Amino acid sequence: MSPPESRGPGRTPLPAVRVNAFFHHLGRTGSVTVAANRAQLRRSALYERRQNDDDFAARWAQALDLGVERLQDNAMNRAMNGTPRPVWRNGQEVGSVRQFDNRLLQFLLKAHRPDLYGDRGKAAAPALPFDLVKRMADAEARLAEREKKAGAAKKTKGKKHAK
Repeated sequence: MSPPESRGPGRTPLPAVRVNAFFHHLGRTGSVTVAANRAQLRRSALYERRQNDDDFAARWAQALDLGVERLQDNAMNRAMNGTPRPVWRNGQEVGSVRQFDNRLLQFLLKAHRPDLYGDRGKAAAPALPFDLVKRMADAEARLAEREKKAGAAKKTKGKKHAK
């Protein structure tokens, strides 16, 4: 049995067996909620661990990619082969028909061959410029300014109490 994985000082570690079960189910379903429930782990603990552990985050991304690929395969299969739907007559099931999902097929074709099946009449909207580095630097400057003001306010308040 593998040792539990630590979550930090004073916290109950996530059991390795349950963590492995989480990744297994995430890879099969593509759903964090379903995988967490099946592994009997709290989603919040998993998200916290992902934020603080790069190896854990990498395993998460790999399992989620696998889960999404399985969902895509399932969608392709349903679009190509259809799904059986029961046929009822006078309150009794008398057979079934194979029903194809043309909207799903259209969505898959647009995703895989946008040059052929995408919206030709609509010009693609130009991407808005997004400079993450600049936004982060601006945010840091705002934070530093707030901290500076808060420090000045504390000094002023401390001088008033000293008199």
